[in-house]
Amino acid sequence: MRRAGGFTLIELVVVITVMGILSVGAVSFITDASDGYANTVRRTELGSTMRLAAERVTRELRNALPNSVRVAGNCLEFIPVEGGSAYLNLPVSIASNAFDVAAPIDAAMNGTRVAVFPDSTSAVYSLTDPGVVSPPAAFAAPDASNVVRVALATAHRFPFESPERRFFMVRSPISYCVDQNRLWRYQNYGFNVTQPTVAALPTSMPGRGLIGEGLTTAFSPVHDR
Repeated sequence: MRRAGGFTLIELVVVITVMGILSVGAVSFITDASDGYANTVRRTELGSTMRLAAERVTRELRNALPNSVRVAGNCLEFIPVEGGSAYLNLPVSIASNAFDVAAPIDAAMNGTRVAVFPDSTSAVYSLTDPGVVSPPAAFAAPDASNVVRVALATAHRFPFESPERRFFMVRSPISYCVDQNRLWRYQNYGFNVTQPTVAALPTSMPGRGLIGEGLTTAFSPVHDR
């Protein structure tokens, strides 16, 4: 006798079981593929952020005062150089509030400090008298002989002459710090003999600016179900 068309209960159970196994495998494959794509996107975004941050830090470090770069904890600090020239005379033996340098000097440099022979990191951050870094300076217009008179805010003397009679015009230190997975740039906080930590640096604009975020020391994929 021929059996009527249809499935037996056993056949139906077998089909459901096989389909369930195939479904689990398919869902797992799709989930892994989605997670892999999401991780790739996150890695790409993090890489782009770090490339931009590294380029900015590198560009600024190229103009750092010699021996001013120092690192402590998650912070890097340096003193930016705005310009430089040769001096004609320099107060070394006796403190003075003026000396002469060679033109040209941009008038926009008024308010910068003068640094001569920065021989050590501790010396460039110590605003002592005598000291490597002077008080704020103002630069007069060049005279007929292209000599520029430098007027210091207070009398000062430098500890050493420069072998090449060269000086640098510098501004206040700048720091880059990683804090809570974010890279910040700090400025306008002044000179400190001891390198400041994040807690001692500005907490808002314009003293602090965000450079990048989402930074981690190790990448850990997160699966969103």
